[in-house]
Amino acid sequence: MFDKTLDYIVSKLDERRTEINEFLGQGSAKDYAEYQKLCGVIQGLDTAKQFILDLAKRLETEEHE
Repeated sequence: MFDKTLDYIVSKLDERRTEINEFLGQGSAKDYAEYQKLCGVIQGLDTAKQFILDLAKRLETEEHE
């Protein structure tokens, strides 16, 4: 059950990251402040994804003990 839930969350984080990357890649940021903000959002999404992947690995290890 946790696998599907964690996979879903990771996929949503990836989707949002892709959306922001495409937005930035099109040069759509209105100014440098917005660009910086969105770079921070990407960093936060990456951090959240890593936490989730670490949790999934931890749960898998505990499951096998």
